[in-house]
Amino acid sequence: SVAPIATPTGTINPEENSITETRNGIAFTVKLDEMSVGAYPQVDNITSFHVAIDNRTGKQVSFPSQAFLLKDGNDRQYRSITPERVREIVSKDTVYLIPYPYVGYYYLEDQARASHADAFSSSLPFYAEYHPQDIFTRALTEEPILKGSKVSGLVYFIADLERSDYAELLVFPNQEVSGEPLAKFPFSIKK
Repeated sequence: SVAPIATPTGTINPEENSITETRNGIAFTVKLDEMSVGAYPQVDNITSFHVAIDNRTGKQVSFPSQAFLLKDGNDRQYRSITPERVREIVSKDTVYLIPYPYVGYYYLEDQARASHADAFSSSLPFYAEYHPQDIFTRALTEEPILKGSKVSGLVYFIADLERSDYAELLVFPNQEVSGEPLAKFPFSIKK
């Protein structure tokens, strides 16, 4: 499980497992979305964070995905990746994944037990859901955020947080990811 760590200026929402920080009239709310994006384990593990930005200033601001950096408990840092790169990584092997036409059972008792336990069972073949368009529609916008507007979406990283006990998402005021971050969002990871 992943939980936000309290900071002196942050507000934690325990129901959502999110943390909110307000800097210079801009409120950022961050929570872990998925530790592993994709239908099956991959060489390049992709982690996603859900970021909501509330621009309470009188001017437009911009926080493209390049303004985000992730650090883990081993002080490794990860740059964000674009939704196009996520789709490329997730879909590179999908042409070889042919849906199996049925779920096989070794014993008839197993089949009877499974069909009895699942009242909504279907005789239709099982096909794993794969919706590459969701990678784009759920991503954080790269467009400027108008004054008084809110946006939310996912920021993706090639990172395996299951091997760490800590993660920290950093937001920088510019795309160069230099200097001090505008806000920090620490999370503890319990296995």
